[in-house]
Amino acid sequence: MNFTDLRVMKTQERLQNALLSLLETKELKTITVKEICDQAGISRNAFYQHYSYKEDLFDQMVATATEGIRDSLMPVISDASYVTEETIVSYARHIIEGISEVRDLIYVMLKGDDGKFLRQLTDLIFGQNLTNALSFFELEDSEELRLYYEFQSAGMAAFIIRWILDKGITEEKAADMLAQILLQSPAGKPAVS
Repeated sequence: MNFTDLRVMKTQERLQNALLSLLETKELKTITVKEICDQAGISRNAFYQHYSYKEDLFDQMVATATEGIRDSLMPVISDASYVTEETIVSYARHIIEGISEVRDLIYVMLKGDDGKFLRQLTDLIFGQNLTNALSFFELEDSEELRLYYEFQSAGMAAFIIRWILDKGITEEKAADMLAQILLQSPAGKPAVS
């Protein structure tokens, strides 16, 4: 990686951290580009070299969080015949570790959420879980399967949100709790045909 790429990445990171910090106490609509730049120690000109407006910066942060969540939901093994209690525990840890990487961003987005982010999170989890099930377990798409994963995804989204908002639950404890929940489904496979 050349110096320019590293510098671009560092500038974007500083701007993201500045916006994240400002979002702790203010809503996005009340934050100005000048405040973001002052917080980041970066000129407005530098800001506009990376983003057209503050919502671009926020949207990139949301995309990063979304990608982190999606990656965390990917299976940890490639063959359903190898699903064991150990792989389900490993999958729960994989989910929590992946979400931990974007936990602060999700926390800030949740603080002022009117339910929109919860729906987006539930839809994201539903889509990824359904995709995983169709290919991993070689299941046929059906209304029953979709209903099962809608239910499971809403529960998983609520679990993730509660864990993020309740900063007293450690990553390890959250992974253990999620593993216990996932273990209640036979071999992680939905109980629908």
